[in-house]
Amino acid sequence: MANVAKAVSSQEGFSGTVEEVEVYYGHFMTAALIYIIISIAFGVGAAVLSYRYNVAVGTGTTLTLVYAGLAFFFSYLYYPFYALVLTGDKLKKNINMGRR
Repeated sequence: MANVAKAVSSQEGFSGTVEEVEVYYGHFMTAALIYIIISIAFGVGAAVLSYRYNVAVGTGTTLTLVYAGLAFFFSYLYYPFYALVLTGDKLKKNINMGRR
């Protein structure tokens, strides 16, 4: 990291020191890690919601897992779809959402 900071600090117009570059790099990495953790949690939530919904309506096991995987990777699309389309009469029949 020090070599990168030294290379950047030698560029014209750079007014910071090597230590400032390292601090900014640390802040960036922390923010990136927090974003990744939140994205994974968001995807897991969508996958669990999809899995429970498909078990409740009686979808086969393999297809349920496929839908859960797709919901994980496309959670930003799945949450609005679930809220607008899937929370209807099908769930009223089985309140437990597949739990025993």
